[in-house]
Amino acid sequence: MRKLIELYLKLFHIWMRFPEKLRYLLVGGYNTVVSYALYALFLYMSGNRYPQLALFASFLVSSVNSYWTQKIYVFGTKGNWKREYVRCLFSWGISYLMNMCLLQGFLWLGLNPYVAQFIALALVTINSYLMLKYIAFQN
Repeated sequence: MRKLIELYLKLFHIWMRFPEKLRYLLVGGYNTVVSYALYALFLYMSGNRYPQLALFASFLVSSVNSYWTQKIYVFGTKGNWKREYVRCLFSWGISYLMNMCLLQGFLWLGLNPYVAQFIALALVTINSYLMLKYIAFQN
């Protein structure tokens, strides 16, 4: 077990030498895949009838995972986790509203709800990075 911990710490230190934007891209990509997979699952479970509800459910479930991966593997903050989590929720809330509006707009244009959410997520990514960096995890 000790050797596993030592290996993890070595890899972690190497990881943290990568530029922050690259770490965000990789971790954010992982979080986006998790969020989209949850959205697709919830949408499928609703018989493709409630894309906004699927979006909300995926947001609730994926936000906890996203918080910890961003805190540890992107920004590496040691700040008060409760305060940071509240700031994350605020940041994600703004991103969520943008996502919700984009999703609805794409649905009105007649896009498939799976494709609509994929495009919306891609467009919201830059906003999410800026909000997390400058509001949630400010060093």
